[in-house]
Amino acid sequence: MAFAFGPIATAGLGLLTVPVIAWIFPPADVGRLNIVQISVSFGVLLFNLGLDQAYVREYHEWTDRGALLKSCFAPGFAVLLLVIGASLPYDDRISMWLFGLGHVAYYWILIACVIANFISRFLSLILRMQDRGMAFSMSQVMPKIVLLLTLVVLASPLFSKTFAELEIAYLMSLLSVLTLYTWNTRRDWSPALSASVSRTKVRGLLSYGVPLIFAGVAYWGLDATSSLVLRSMSTLSELAVYSVSVSFAGVGVVFQTIFTVLWAPLVYKWVAHGVDMRRVDHVAQQALAVVCVLWVLCGTFSWVADLILPARYVQVKYFMLCCIGQPLLYTLSEVTCVGIGISRRSMFSLWATLSALIVNVGISTWLVPTRGASGAVIANALAFLVFFVARTEASAHVWRPFPRARLYAFVVTAVAMSIATLIFGPELPVPFGFIWLAILPLVVWQFRAEWLDMYRKFQAAMSADGLPSLAGRGRNVRT
Repeated sequence: MAFAFGPIATAGLGLLTVPVIAWIFPPADVGRLNIVQISVSFGVLLFNLGLDQAYVREYHEWTDRGALLKSCFAPGFAVLLLVIGASLPYDDRISMWLFGLGHVAYYWILIACVIANFISRFLSLILRMQDRGMAFSMSQVMPKIVLLLTLVVLASPLFSKTFAELEIAYLMSLLSVLTLYTWNTRRDWSPALSASVSRTKVRGLLSYGVPLIFAGVAYWGLDATSSLVLRSMSTLSELAVYSVSVSFAGVGVVFQTIFTVLWAPLVYKWVAHGVDMRRVDHVAQQALAVVCVLWVLCGTFSWVADLILPARYVQVKYFMLCCIGQPLLYTLSEVTCVGIGISRRSMFSLWATLSALIVNVGISTWLVPTRGASGAVIANALAFLVFFVARTEASAHVWRPFPRARLYAFVVTAVAMSIATLIFGPELPVPFGFIWLAILPLVVWQFRAEWLDMYRKFQAAMSADGLPSLAGRGRNVRT
């Protein structure tokens, strides 16, 4: 519950932040902010050399945690600084290519964002691996609060509402979370400064992490393809509609964030303690139940977007159904691909991601010139469907077979319904609204066994922690 607080609060604040940005800044600047965000994510994925995941994988195996942190952080940070130095002569060209604006300040603000987010990534892993849920959650919430407060100030007539102001506001939000992480982990990163590092162990970490560099970059490409194709083959206004649609699919990101934060460390702990891994099959079905319900709820209540966004974003309510597929399918694949991590066959993650990337690039370049943002979200939905199937099949191949037919049936149906709503929904908004509403009780009933099982385990967990169960509360009151 402590870990869940951060993503839930962040999503709630995001539902305030996105409309505020959409109302204050022109669509072109909203599109440029999307370029900043995907550039920051690319910098972290590329330059951490896969060693952030190596840190999580080896945390329970190393006794000197300070040496582990230094061994994972230092190589990537050194490479990052070298690349920044090499980019000095080209800063104006890079700024023009990214933002369509040649001012070098935009590029250097972006560099500051990358550095802040890179350091925060490793410090956040300390809190996660120590199960410090509330500290981890507060560090996620703080940047959204800072960004929202800064936007409120920028809404004043004293400011000109330029892209520079929006980019600086985003940088301030990242610096706030870096400050919190630095303070909350000060007793953990300070020993790492003087820790000795073994080259042999660093090579071992790199042997695990290097394939994940390519997988990470490929995943970034999968995630960013739609934005990049829209930037190069369409307009910044279309990119703005796409980025707002992705932001409004935040309920899926909440589920993804909570689950991925908890899942990988838990699985590796199970492996270290010799737990029967058939329990993963049950978790997969429970995750499928949550994914389906969230998807249908998004379809049922997508019309709410019209109430809080400017009229130029009227398409968002149709786009967000395909956009929510990205975080939900990624989360579900984290369960079904667990065998890749357990067996340390990380190259299979790379091939699965590359397959989806090829699909995304192909469909995006085909549809975006004629359909704009709608073509981008369709390509994204189909690509993440391929991503999910490829990771699942790879895990079944390298680890052990497990039931997959039910997973594929529900996921394919959800993607097909989302694309159908995007294409035909503008002409038939009421019928499609009722279709999504009618599907909701059917999905809940179909997964009734999973809901009951999750409820029982939740009650058992509360009792184990010394908290009264719901039934127990009633008995205590009567007593």
